[in-house]
Amino acid sequence: MGEIPLARLWQLPDGTACLLLKDPRTENWELRVVRHSAVLRTERFGSAIVAMDQAKQWRATYDPGFQPSN
Repeated sequence: MGEIPLARLWQLPDGTACLLLKDPRTENWELRVVRHSAVLRTERFGSAIVAMDQAKQWRATYDPGFQPSN
């Protein structure tokens, strides 16, 4: 069994999306930015909360009009 997608944290009109995944074999959470079938960025985190906070920052990279709230 591999990683399980738990949430789509955001999605843009061009098909870019940020996914939160969990591999039940590990304690890490994975944050992944994809566009259609291409993986654009991925990083592992020890906490889902930290990963979700990072997703807000990453969105600003892919969506210049987005202003993350603190």
